[in-house]
Amino acid sequence: MKKSTWWIITGAAVIAAVIFFMLKPAQEAKHGGEVKTNQDAKDELLVSFTDQQLNNTYFLHDQALHTKKLTAYPSLAYDSTKQLLYYTYTDEDTQKVSIRELNVKTDQEKTLFTSEDSIDSMRLSGDGKQLYLRYNKDSGEQFYVAAFDLEKRKVKMLYPEKSDDDTVSSFAYDPTSNLLAIQHYSLKEDYQKTDEANEKGMDPEPTTMKITLQTGEKGKRIASILQTINDISFSPDHKKLIYTEIKVRKEKEVSSIKMLDIETGKTNTLVKNSRDMHILSAAQPQFSTDGTSVYFLGVAKNAKELKDDTGRKAKVRTIFEYDIKQRKVEAAWEKDDGIVNNFTVNR
Repeated sequence: MKKSTWWIITGAAVIAAVIFFMLKPAQEAKHGGEVKTNQDAKDELLVSFTDQQLNNTYFLHDQALHTKKLTAYPSLAYDSTKQLLYYTYTDEDTQKVSIRELNVKTDQEKTLFTSEDSIDSMRLSGDGKQLYLRYNKDSGEQFYVAAFDLEKRKVKMLYPEKSDDDTVSSFAYDPTSNLLAIQHYSLKEDYQKTDEANEKGMDPEPTTMKITLQTGEKGKRIASILQTINDISFSPDHKKLIYTEIKVRKEKEVSSIKMLDIETGKTNTLVKNSRDMHILSAAQPQFSTDGTSVYFLGVAKNAKELKDDTGRKAKVRTIFEYDIKQRKVEAAWEKDDGIVNNFTVNR
């Protein structure tokens, strides 16, 4: 599977979606775009946004919490009660990743953890004592779900424990039930299908994506999906999961937002592409806090196109909101002088 300019892909799983502009000083944007939000929005969105000068800003809806020069794909979490922002930062010289804590009220910042490993996703536990991470050790091929104890400042691998073939492509965490939903697949199967496709000169068949529910050390397999999927997340009642499904049609990727009933295993499609909006292959779909709508990343029909000095292009991404009852899609968050890397619904 080839690597594109804009997406870093490992096997069947998209692990990062950050655009790196290499603009010269004379090419810098004269005016930064304003944050555009839906004034009727019922949720606050926590957004990681990178502008054309590689400044990465963490927004709580339209409020800028912190800005830092981008060095690697950023991940973030936020404790609303304590007003603490957690984010990852990679040192350009040592390439070591650190987890940092910023007190938004006092603007005091401290480093909690530093490692040569990598982290590309974070979720805060319901009690605010742990960060759940998607973790890669020693630049290897296998990814894990890990827990970082904020008091002891230690990382513990949670899944997989023993397998050297099983790898995590994404995970969801529900702070109410303390459930983890882990999306994972076999590296061996993925390589085998890629090799077969290369021999035949065609696109590889999808690798089987598995979903396991886990509380503590106990896990239960709830789904095996023979299709490329990304970015699972829970409904507020933790009875359903949503994710991005990607199919290849006439050598083009077509994405949709699907919903899985955890008890019955039944799936249905929530959102498809339209004339006015294109769903990203890593759309990061998430339910609103009341469960009546779904937020996801996409590109609007009239989206502004950005270009760096090498001629590489990318379009501005919008966080859309889909009203499930009314079956209506509206823009919820957008800024036109850079790229949304990732976001979460602040709970």
